[in-house]
Amino acid sequence: MNEQRKDQKKPPANYSLRDFKFYEEGKVPQYQRYHAEVSYLDELERIWGKRWGAQGIGQLREVGMVKPTETEVLELYEQDSSFYVFNGVTPNLDLMREQHAGLMRTYEQLGITVHEVRWADDPPMSAYGPMKRSISAAAGFVVNGGAIIPREATPYWRGRSKYVTKALVGLGCPILYSVHGHGVCEVGASTRMSDDFIILMLSTDCNRDGAGQVIPILERSGYKKVLLAHSPGPLYDYHDEVPGWMHADMWVMPLDRRLALIYPPWCDYQTVRDLHEIGYDLIECPREEIMKYPVNGITVGPRKVIMNKSAGKTIKLLEKKGVEVIAIPYDEVHKYGGGIRCNTMQLIRDPGPRTFE
Repeated sequence: MNEQRKDQKKPPANYSLRDFKFYEEGKVPQYQRYHAEVSYLDELERIWGKRWGAQGIGQLREVGMVKPTETEVLELYEQDSSFYVFNGVTPNLDLMREQHAGLMRTYEQLGITVHEVRWADDPPMSAYGPMKRSISAAAGFVVNGGAIIPREATPYWRGRSKYVTKALVGLGCPILYSVHGHGVCEVGASTRMSDDFIILMLSTDCNRDGAGQVIPILERSGYKKVLLAHSPGPLYDYHDEVPGWMHADMWVMPLDRRLALIYPPWCDYQTVRDLHEIGYDLIECPREEIMKYPVNGITVGPRKVIMNKSAGKTIKLLEKKGVEVIAIPYDEVHKYGGGIRCNTMQLIRDPGPRTFE
């Protein structure tokens, strides 16, 4: 016993029982006070090292990104391009890599920390074969306190959740919830409009079961309103608008408190009514530019966005509203089906505007 005590390490010199919140000498921990007066978020940084959360459109501080690999341009996809939900035009991998690297540099120049995420397998595999669109880092969806892990809709994306989970845990980010059962929700494709307002869309990539699973988590993280939008969807035929019907982040982009860019043909009209009722000033994206994916740019802070350079008319519309646009070339990356926001895992933001103050 004495030998054992001799080997025990002494606490650091600056350590004191007084460091424990609510400590009272000679008493058991005051459990009721820990339960009632200390929230998970109060201890988040002490336990997990950072205040994880990219809740709204406050200044973006840290992101995760996945570099394009040969997996994005396999000949397999051209065998039946409709099944792989693209028009059969395979991107040039070298140019795709160059444009994606340009986005990473842009973040770094803005003082945003970029974590390069590498999947554990090369090539990454879905439940049924190669995992197309492996660079879609937005599948890692971080709100106040940690991440919600999706369950994917498309068979060649199923299994991305495993890679996303490992990547986030590797970065030190806690996991709050994983969609399971028959629930489908690619929750990263919802649109965080502000610190207390988010749009989630029932579509090919989110069913009622999946939405029902994540909405309580979203509300607990601080969203006062989860607007459930609805989407058109394909049956058999592929055409260029199909990708725009899958995710809310393809047709609505927050710019500031109650200011947003929107492409109405890809959402239901009730959502337009709801946004007007909340008090949003809506800027309509020109139809001739929607396939340049300007709405899938990313808001790096209030009235400051990164957007595809070729969407010139849209850029001018935003600038007239006092929005600073950082324009970068990204058209080649779009050919495989994803845009700037799709390829950015938002990890940490400063507190930002709230819609319902």
